[in-house]
Amino acid sequence: MADPFRHPTSGIYHLRRKVPLELRAALGHEFKRSLKTRDPVQAKYEFARAWAESEEAFAAARAELKGVEAISPFDAQQLAGRWFRAEQEKLERSGQFTKMLIESGGGAWECGDHREEWQTFISLREAAEQGEEPPDGDWGGLVTPYVKAALRAANLPMPVAGTLAARRLRSAFEEQLYKLSDWALLRHEGQKVSPSQDLVPLAPLASEQRPKVTMPRRTLMELFDSYSRDKVLNDGDTRGVRKTIDTFHSTLERFIDLMGDLDIREISREVVGRFRAELARLPAKGEGTRKLNARQLIAKADAEELPRLSEPTIRNHLRALSAALSHGVRLQWLDENAVIAGGVGRAAAKAATRRVATSRRRKDYTKKELRTIFGSRIFSEVGWLPERADFGMAWYWLPLLLFYTGARREELAQLHVSDVRKSEEGIWHLSILAVEDEHDGERGVKTENSRRLIPLHPDLLAREFLAYVESLPSGGQLCPGLKPNSRGYYGDNFGRHWSAYLRDVVMLDSPASPMHGFRHTFKTICREAGIPEDVHDAITGHAGKSGVARGYGTMPLRPMAKELAKFPRVADLGDRHPNGG
Repeated sequence: MADPFRHPTSGIYHLRRKVPLELRAALGHEFKRSLKTRDPVQAKYEFARAWAESEEAFAAARAELKGVEAISPFDAQQLAGRWFRAEQEKLERSGQFTKMLIESGGGAWECGDHREEWQTFISLREAAEQGEEPPDGDWGGLVTPYVKAALRAANLPMPVAGTLAARRLRSAFEEQLYKLSDWALLRHEGQKVSPSQDLVPLAPLASEQRPKVTMPRRTLMELFDSYSRDKVLNDGDTRGVRKTIDTFHSTLERFIDLMGDLDIREISREVVGRFRAELARLPAKGEGTRKLNARQLIAKADAEELPRLSEPTIRNHLRALSAALSHGVRLQWLDENAVIAGGVGRAAAKAATRRVATSRRRKDYTKKELRTIFGSRIFSEVGWLPERADFGMAWYWLPLLLFYTGARREELAQLHVSDVRKSEEGIWHLSILAVEDEHDGERGVKTENSRRLIPLHPDLLAREFLAYVESLPSGGQLCPGLKPNSRGYYGDNFGRHWSAYLRDVVMLDSPASPMHGFRHTFKTICREAGIPEDVHDAITGHAGKSGVARGYGTMPLRPMAKELAKFPRVADLGDRHPNGG
């Protein structure tokens, strides 16, 4: 199947498909349909539907060539009646009734010194009876464009000339054309004429009458189970995939809690709109909310005036629902994805973008906050570690590694001793899954750009990081105190305790994320220190401005190590950091 064609001027997507040679007499050279959307995702679903219409049209044309009657007498009357009603409405709206009339003789009238000419009109039927010359030399030929347009709209082929079906269509449209012209003449003369009462009642064409199929009831969770299996099959059974599935599962449970356990075909655009509105009423946080259902949470938020879910969070919930519904469309369990078709997802994304743009919350640590963190008890009192959280030396080394590498928490928490390496040039570095090993099924990275080598900062070497590494079993973890949680993530539990340490022991009050704030801080300090962007992008695993260019070659360790030496030591943090404090 081809792809939707995007009009270069309007931006609206279309289906454009060449008609097979043998069918062009009936359907023309190209089958075209507007998909009536500028959204590329929605266009894919509309494109599939339009493609099916083209297949139906081709099948009907092939049947016509084989002598199978594609248009019955009933269909001919229906098509002509539909055309009559549509044209009548157009004329009534525009008031230009003379479009359906023939110019006839006129006259003149005099008033004083003025002489005015006037033109009279007659209907097509009257003109034919009086022997008037038709506009194109053929009275019946007037209906041909209308017949073609009506057949195109119904995905039906033009009958072969001279066949019974062709004569039947021409006769039906010619009669309706005369009736329409008679009516237009009366309206042009100012008479109030009700719409024609003798048209055949509207009814489906034979091609539109499909047997009703009773579809089994399918719940949202049934659909999600299928989506989950498909995602694992396509993307692999990785920690990242499992995390996405768990997150999406929570969203769909929330949907059922708020909207009921609906059949997926009942999840309409209106239902999705109400779901978004209900999400906006839920509290973002609050004591004693874990065991409450959605309605109880909303009541608690109303009573205690708790902060509500943010626009980005609401957008993420809608994305999860949309992913499941899109899977339903692909399976043909659903006709449309109501999140996309109703524009709710797009509106939520726009609101989230606006919220992020206006909030501008600081994401990195200031120099004062960094001095407070690295001057706290873990780093200043030898042997002191928080109680009730036995993470060993991860308390000391993990924050320092985060600060000096800009890596993500999980990238470092999952490292093995063997991931600390020395290059042929003698440069000590970390390997963030840069090469495959037998443990890769237990670990993961966010993107392929995240697979990289990171040189060790001189301050880490000065703090005897290598001696720490040598003290560990060669086949074990770099931070053996970090154990994977139920989803396989090594850093989650540590992250929660680190946050509590900053809050309760260090008494730090910062808008920066307790651990991810180090990644933002690393980028900020790199820019201030004059480290080239392509170098600190390579260190942090960012794609950079030109993802294509980054795909060629690799960033060598030597220039990375040379530039990283410009990054200030914790002990030297001073006024050079742009965020003062």
